[in-house]
Amino acid sequence: MRLLIALLLLVNALLLAMTAGLLPRPAPEAVRATAEQPLRPDRLRILAAAAGHDVAAPLPPTVPANPPASEPPARDNAAPDSASAAEPAPTAAEPPPPKPTDAAAAAAAAPPAPLSCLRLAEVDPKLLPALKELPQGLSGVQIQERTSEKPTSWRVVLPPQGSAAAANRRLENLRQAGVDDAFVIRDPGPLQWGISLGLFRAQESAEKRMAELRDKNVKGAQVVTRTTPVAELVYRCPSSVADDLRQRIQTRFPQLSVDACPP
Repeated sequence: MRLLIALLLLVNALLLAMTAGLLPRPAPEAVRATAEQPLRPDRLRILAAAAGHDVAAPLPPTVPANPPASEPPARDNAAPDSASAAEPAPTAAEPPPPKPTDAAAAAAAAPPAPLSCLRLAEVDPKLLPALKELPQGLSGVQIQERTSEKPTSWRVVLPPQGSAAAANRRLENLRQAGVDDAFVIRDPGPLQWGISLGLFRAQESAEKRMAELRDKNVKGAQVVTRTTPVAELVYRCPSSVADDLRQRIQTRFPQLSVDACPP
């Protein structure tokens, strides 16, 4: 307490001395020089605010005049743009398809390789399974099959007479008319009890026999064609494997004729 009273007395004495002019005062030139001297921001320091006083709000950061194009301007989160919110987010552009290489482009532009055609005609149907197995291991071979009936002979006959006795009587009449080389067909079948007047390998020979019978006034004779099933096999394949396929056929089935056909 005594120290505080002493300090107060010392301060009052100093104030009294300055008022009486006992203490020296600074010259006016010094005061003017101090006022005209510019401030040095680098030497300024911000002191902590005293308790109970508001601290001045910091200045906002400086925004460049032209912001970079890569950074979009900031938006107010409290009030979003309705037009922007309605627009869908842009989808990523699909990458362009890879360009074909020169080899792939050349292969696509090149015309398909020509095909070869090999034909086997009048093949016994029993040989078909083995013939279809021959192209195994050869690429690009296509097989087409067709079955038909092949005439093998032509027979001149009189229709069935109904019984063996009727057939024998008709045969006797033919012999009296000078028709030789005739006999009764006794085997079961559609021609049983008919009369055979000749069996021929060519249709022309059968037609000639019919003319002879007409000259002898034999009526009711007819030509019956006998057939047998045959198959036709066609191989369509690339030209690169045609020779190999032909060689396989001729080696395995030398009795068959391999003909070329339009592809």
